[in-house]
Amino acid sequence: MIVKPDKNIPMIFFKNERIPLKHLGEGMYRVFHIILALVNAKNGFLLIDEFENGLHYTVQPKVWELIFKLAKELNVQVFATTHSKDCVEGFHAVWESQEDEGTLHRLDNDPDEGVIVMPYNCELVAYALDRSGEIR
Repeated sequence: MIVKPDKNIPMIFFKNERIPLKHLGEGMYRVFHIILALVNAKNGFLLIDEFENGLHYTVQPKVWELIFKLAKELNVQVFATTHSKDCVEGFHAVWESQEDEGTLHRLDNDPDEGVIVMPYNCELVAYALDRSGEIR
């Protein structure tokens, strides 16, 4: 019996071999969805909640690199949330070489004033990361 490949299954081409995306794990699916969302958000904006979900901390800088590059090429403003210090470190690793292309803000809740937005520059993030400060 010959089984025809389903044309609706996303495939990766690696060393002249077709590999179904689902065989590569949740992280690759997450990256695929982010790229697809960026392309669909051309000249607009993209919201990414809990950026780090499904992504090992060691690949997050590479994913941030890709996001910085595609966002610039496609004119997309990206808003990402996280509770992960590893995610902030990955973002910072890319951001410090192109500080004009991103920003980092922390949201805090003040009982009297409500939500307070605290902007960080690249140098302050580096300082906080170096001293294990809370920036998430």
